[in-house]
Amino acid sequence: MLRAVVSDHNFMSLELQRAILEPKGIEFLEVLPGCTTEDEVISRCAGANVLLVQRAPITRRVLRTLPDLKGVVRYGIGVDVIDLNAAKDLGIGIANVPTYCLEEVSNHAMAMILSLGRRIPQEHHRIVRGGWRGDAEWPAAFSDMTVGLVGFGAIARRVANKARAFGFSVVAADPFVDESRFNDNGAQKVDIEDLFGAADIISLHCPLLPETKHLINHGSIAKMKPGVVVVNTSRGALICENDLIAALTNGKVSGAGLDVFETEPLPSSSMLRELSNVILTSHSASYSARSLRMLQVKAAEAALDFLQDRRPEGLII
Repeated sequence: MLRAVVSDHNFMSLELQRAILEPKGIEFLEVLPGCTTEDEVISRCAGANVLLVQRAPITRRVLRTLPDLKGVVRYGIGVDVIDLNAAKDLGIGIANVPTYCLEEVSNHAMAMILSLGRRIPQEHHRIVRGGWRGDAEWPAAFSDMTVGLVGFGAIARRVANKARAFGFSVVAADPFVDESRFNDNGAQKVDIEDLFGAADIISLHCPLLPETKHLINHGSIAKMKPGVVVVNTSRGALICENDLIAALTNGKVSGAGLDVFETEPLPSSSMLRELSNVILTSHSASYSARSLRMLQVKAAEAALDFLQDRRPEGLII
């Protein structure tokens, strides 16, 4: 009997997936507690023909040690927990759920952009502390501001269209996206250095790769406009948090909206918790009742496709 194994997850239950796979004669197993290390995946997911993975590390060693594995399905869009080069070398298929949470994350990013663009967190903090608008520093109108999107995939393109509806100009940097995509979505294509210099609000929508780790750091912040806003709904390690905290403290960055962090949960000692010009959410931008149901169904369908030798919708390799 073919076997699908869930290495780790944070869903309330797996009944949606079970209902798709078990009627097709697939043995469906859930590892409890979920795997967090290579050794746990190797020892507890043995015999899997397909793995469904959220955050467990799927390294070359893991892939090489599971000889019956035909495919790996990532719960989500990003696949940075999976060694893609190793999967390609070993002939193991990798799929994600590319349509997951597009509206949720783009709306979450826009909520942060709008709130920080209007300096609502600072205004709230000022009033709570007894102040009033007479001592406020007021923002520019949205029509005088530029949103810069780092990455221009499906989520970023939705942010571009929503930002334009509020009057923002939009620039975007992504060397892997055809220029027609920028034109179709009302964004001016620029390189990353020009984006840093032009944007009043920078929103991150790129994958975490060796070349994008700590993309936002002391050096890149120095190239940005005074009072820039930074929003991250992508991956925490895109930002060097110590450098961002310093810039938020000295005023170079006027505000930040962060849904993801270098260490999660965000440590209780983090200075980000103390700043009045920051919006923090708990890696929840992708969540809605609808998106979580769809994620489970699409992931189970991709697993079934691998097991029945079909091409999954979100096939990457």
